[in-house]
Amino acid sequence: MKQSLVLAIAFAFASMSAFAQDATPEFADYSAGLAISPFGPSINLTYNVDAKNSISAGFGFSPEVSAPDALLPDFETTGGFSATGTSSWLGVFWRHRPLENQNFGVNLGMAAGQIENTLTAGLPFHEGEDPHTFSVNYTENPVMYMGLSYGLKPVKGLQVGVDIGMLSTGGASVAYTGHAEEMDEHEEEIEAQMEDIQDKFAWSILPNLQIGVAYGF
Repeated sequence: MKQSLVLAIAFAFASMSAFAQDATPEFADYSAGLAISPFGPSINLTYNVDAKNSISAGFGFSPEVSAPDALLPDFETTGGFSATGTSSWLGVFWRHRPLENQNFGVNLGMAAGQIENTLTAGLPFHEGEDPHTFSVNYTENPVMYMGLSYGLKPVKGLQVGVDIGMLSTGGASVAYTGHAEEMDEHEEEIEAQMEDIQDKFAWSILPNLQIGVAYGF
């Protein structure tokens, strides 16, 4: 009786082991997917060199969108600013997965493109006038990217993952884009507001949080 029970348990474990091996997803040489980040949606194509290394090319863009007030810094300028922005970029990235489960990865990459922001003053210089504006543009290329990822394993079928990282840039150029006559009349105020924007908004390090889905084949 005991011998039969032992054999049954051994057979069960062997069956489970065989099933687990059969259920193991197949390695995918390639994948194609979509992602969303603060820089807009993107299309990503990936070649998996092996189980631990992948090379991806991505293209992303964003039409003009408004930044939520809650995400804007506390400006020293009275009335603050509202912000809208557009972006377009193309990048190449290398992902290395050091662990056996292949979920955790380190991302390094390089991208080229532009980010163009328009900041509108909360209060105009004169009552009844339209508020003045400033441009805050990132045009220096290329920029470097470094991040950590989880998911998007190099297997066939549906893949889901998240990436947290940062873009290292040369900073943004800030320019006054309002009426020229206002510059003549309010030059000191405009220069002070430009310094406020440069300090609080035109960062050289841009954070990134990207969520992506892909299909491996």
